[in-house]
Amino acid sequence: MAIKALIVSFITSIIAVGCVAFPEDGYDSRGYGQPVYRDYGYGQRYDPRYDRNNDRQRWERERAYRLQQMRIEQERRQKNWDKQRWQYEQAKRDQMKKQQWEQHRKDWNNKSNRDHRWDNRPDQKQWQQRDRQNQQQQRDKRRDERKNRDQNQD
Repeated sequence: MAIKALIVSFITSIIAVGCVAFPEDGYDSRGYGQPVYRDYGYGQRYDPRYDRNNDRQRWERERAYRLQQMRIEQERRQKNWDKQRWQYEQAKRDQMKKQQWEQHRKDWNNKSNRDHRWDNRPDQKQWQQRDRQNQQQQRDKRRDERKNRDQNQD
């Protein structure tokens, strides 16, 4: 009899340990004494409309995410285009300022070269005219001197 009791207790312990070690039936008492079966919503009382609602919500979330990503990408492109346009306009303004500065510098140099105090030639044409007049006056003066000499010798 002792052997029977020993075998029964041994078999009971193996079964108890096996049930605890391998709970494949979905039974979970959670320590409250009432069994909780996990059927994950796919039992006899399951309504398939919930799947469609979940699919629709998932689809709407994905669509909203795609739209947000497209908007972010469009804003990034717009900012990039605006930056390039601003750089182009800035370079153009800088070039115009540089050209104006160079023109002012050239004008100033030309004006200052004309207006030197030691240079009495206000204009090349006028200077050439004065040279011609001076040469003519010198010729006239020499001619008058010759006439005077010739008259004095006679």
